[in-house]
Amino acid sequence: MTLPLAKTFTRGALATLMLLAVGCSGTTTSENTASPDTAAADSQEPVTITLAYPYGDLFTDVHRETIEKFEAENPNINIDLQAPLANYEELAQRTLVGITQRQAPTISFQGINQVRQFVDAGHASDLSEFVVADSRWTDGGLYENMMALGEFDGKQYAIPFAVSTPIMYYNVELFEQAGLDPENPPQTWPEVIEAAKKVQVLGGDITGMWYDYLITGNWAYQALVYSKGSSMMDDSESNITFGGETGIEAAQLLRSFVDEGVMQDWSREQGIESFVSGKVGFYFSSTSSLANLQEKSNFTLKTALFPTDEGGERRLPTGGNAAVIITDDPAEAKAAYEYAMFAAGPIGNNIMVNRTGYMPMHKAAVDEAFYEANPNYQASIDQIPYIFRWYSFPGENNLKIIDTIKESLQAVVSGQETPEAAITKAADQAQDLVK
Repeated sequence: MTLPLAKTFTRGALATLMLLAVGCSGTTTSENTASPDTAAADSQEPVTITLAYPYGDLFTDVHRETIEKFEAENPNINIDLQAPLANYEELAQRTLVGITQRQAPTISFQGINQVRQFVDAGHASDLSEFVVADSRWTDGGLYENMMALGEFDGKQYAIPFAVSTPIMYYNVELFEQAGLDPENPPQTWPEVIEAAKKVQVLGGDITGMWYDYLITGNWAYQALVYSKGSSMMDDSESNITFGGETGIEAAQLLRSFVDEGVMQDWSREQGIESFVSGKVGFYFSSTSSLANLQEKSNFTLKTALFPTDEGGERRLPTGGNAAVIITDDPAEAKAAYEYAMFAAGPIGNNIMVNRTGYMPMHKAAVDEAFYEANPNYQASIDQIPYIFRWYSFPGENNLKIIDTIKESLQAVVSGQETPEAAITKAADQAQDLVK
């Protein structure tokens, strides 16, 4: 399978976006979902579709507001918004179960690294016929390279909705107390560790940093692997590569945060709560959390580019989600496609960007004034030249491999296993699962 953006976005295709920066029930499914019949889908008869999504704290209000505006413009379409799932893995698993029971949601906003398994298995509707007949794909409004995240083997199987990158958040007050310059945050991991030590010695219940390594899809681990110039598999997708020297070094860096005394073995919830409570100097996680963090934090929060190794390059996996449509019914497919395009368009994406921290899919969603008024959003835009595809393992065991790597990282941070032992074991297990 050809994966567009398997390496990175081309800088030429980013020119326009960089200028902006500067200036489950109810749907019948089959094993191999056919391309929707666009002619049959043009009916204005009432149609109801189900919508599944993850991360209620990020997306419930986004989808509610977007659905309200969409249904006002499309009175024949009713969208049944299901209860949110905890994360991308849970959403993917629930959707796969729904497919076997013929009760999959019509449209689900899957993690970008989860889309591939629905395409490989023949579950995702091929949207190419809709795309070819839709002038919105050629009028220059959509960012082509962003939308290509939903393309496989030259066909559009998903409509990207929200894209993020890993980023540095930091507490300005703790910086100043530690004698650090908030206007010049560290740029490399050695600099981060040294700065975090200065925050750590403030004493009390202050902790230097928290690296969100448990975030969905091994995303934060992939960021460390990518930054070392490596990958999760080789180009042929026959051999696991994260078990090599650079993958082990990435895990060693993660462990060094604990060994240097600047990070604790916390759950994600503990890490987030400690940061928003003003008890942590640095927090490394997704840009998607920016709006929530700014709202909940009781201190001055700033953002900066994700660090690199000393002398290393910046290579970042794209996070976020895309709409996958699973139905044999042409009217449902058309309705779901229209919602996905509305959500990725100026109105839906404006709602999404303002309520989260994700990057827009459409040029008209936000303007230069938005970034001038919200400078913390700028770092995400500045990282666009360094974006790589969030890797998804081939075959039917992507979710199992994600869990395997997650368990190995937990063993590393807790000290139960050495980085070399944990990553080597995870890589061996992953190799067996992709065969």
